[in-house]
Amino acid sequence: MCYLTKDKIKERALTLFVEKGYVGTSLADIGNEVGIKKQSIYTHFKSKDDLFLQVMEQVIEEEKQFLNSYFLERRHGQLLDVLHGFIMLFRDRFLEENEENAKFLLRMMFLPPNHLQRTVIKQFLHFYQILEEHVAHLFIENEHHLSVDPYVAKKAFLNIFDGLLVELIYVNVDSFEKRLDASWQVFSKAIKKNVDCQN
Repeated sequence: MCYLTKDKIKERALTLFVEKGYVGTSLADIGNEVGIKKQSIYTHFKSKDDLFLQVMEQVIEEEKQFLNSYFLERRHGQLLDVLHGFIMLFRDRFLEENEENAKFLLRMMFLPPNHLQRTVIKQFLHFYQILEEHVAHLFIENEHHLSVDPYVAKKAFLNIFDGLLVELIYVNVDSFEKRLDASWQVFSKAIKKNVDCQN
């Protein structure tokens, strides 16, 4: 029962952190969502910071699993399809109403609580390192199709991805899609050795 309550607190805290941000979310809000008093939260967490960091750690671990699953399942897929599909899946997850991990990940990556900034960024860099490794491996596996060094292609892709995330968070989906279309036309042509860059 204790673990069920702790998991429920983290679940509702995640939702509120996504909806209202760190500052806008109080322990009283979380307690009301779970159906317990604010003081009862301290049975499971030392503070609001402790709760936030545990939520973040869980999200990061689940998102690492997401990365591993996505790239493992598509390791024999066509290079550009896998990369473009990854961007589109991130977009879809960010827009999906009940998909809170992606929203939390992106918003806290760019707007972490000020006093927890160093800790938060350090955690997110772990996630980003996994992403870099998967993307690098994908380009190395397809090196014979590339007109540029695999690591140059990796950096170019990640620059596009980072810029698109900013567009998605701070502007709107329409702008995101226009920028994706324009940048993808240039990127896909620039890295291909031949007209057909497939496995």
